[in-house]
Amino acid sequence: MSKKTYQYKIGHWTLNPWTSELIHGNKKTHLQNQVAKVLVVLIEANGKVISKKDLLEKAWEGAIVTENSLDKSISELRKILGDSRANPEYIETIPKKGYRLVAPLKKVELEESTLPIEKKRSVFKWILLFFLLVLSAIVFFFNQNNRSKKILAPNGKTIASIKNDGSHYGLYTENIINGKVHKLDSFPKPESLVVNWSSDSNHIIYNATLSKDDFYAINVFDLSTNSISYIKFSKSESKSIPYPNDLDSTPQFLEHKKLSKSDNTVHYIAYTNNDTIKVLFNDKIISDFKW
Repeated sequence: MSKKTYQYKIGHWTLNPWTSELIHGNKKTHLQNQVAKVLVVLIEANGKVISKKDLLEKAWEGAIVTENSLDKSISELRKILGDSRANPEYIETIPKKGYRLVAPLKKVELEESTLPIEKKRSVFKWILLFFLLVLSAIVFFFNQNNRSKKILAPNGKTIASIKNDGSHYGLYTENIINGKVHKLDSFPKPESLVVNWSSDSNHIIYNATLSKDDFYAINVFDLSTNSISYIKFSKSESKSIPYPNDLDSTPQFLEHKKLSKSDNTVHYIAYTNNDTIKVLFNDKIISDFKW
C-alpha cells in the first residue's frame, strides 16, 4: 500500500506543509517556519476557536515567547492570504478568546509517487540522519570501550578503571564518597581492556597483555601493600603453565587448569590462600576475570 500524505485547501489557497508553501494558481509563497506552524495549528483546530495561549504552546512547542510574536505571525498570514481583520475571509479574531480559521477547509490525500521532490528529499534526509546517528553511536561506544574500562568494587566504595593516558594506559582508583582519584600503574596499550576485583575488594586484577608478545601478562595490584604481582603464561599450548614474577621474590609456578570450548577458553589460576582466579578468553583474547 502506498503511503499517504496531505495538502490542505484553504479557500482559494493550498498549503503544502512539507515545503511550507502557500499556493494560489501559479503563485507560490514560502512561509517562514513559525508562520507556517501557526497556520497548521489553526488548520488542526478545524474551525474551532483556539486561544492565544494554546496557539503559542503548540506553534512554539513550549518555548517562552510573548503574544507579540503570535500577533506578528497572524498579521503576516493575513497579508499573504489577502485577508483583513475587519472583514475576515480566512482568519477571524475572537476578542478575548483567540482565533479561528473561517475559510472552507479540505484535506487532500496525495500518493507517495506524486509527492513534491522536497518531501522525498526530506524523507531521505531523515533516513540518512538516522543511519548517521546509529553509526556515530557505534563508533562512540567502540572508542569509549577502547579508551576506558570501569568496574565497582564488591564493597561498593571504590571504582577501578583503565584509562588511556595518551601514549600509555593507566590503572586508576576513584573513591565514590570523596571523589579522590589515584593512579596505581602505567603500561602500554593492552590487547583488551579488562579489569576486575577480588571478592574481598583488596586486589585489582587487570590485563597487560600486548598483541605483539607470545605470552599473556596479567597484573594483580594489592591495595594493602601497594605492590604488584605479575602472572604470565605462554600463548602457546605447549607452555600453558603460568607463574608469578613478583619484583621482590623468586618466580613460583602456580597450579593451572584450562577448559576450552570452541573459541572460548577459561584458565583457572590458583593464586594465594586457596583463591582461584578464573581468566576468560574469547577468540584467544582475555575478555574477563572472575575471582
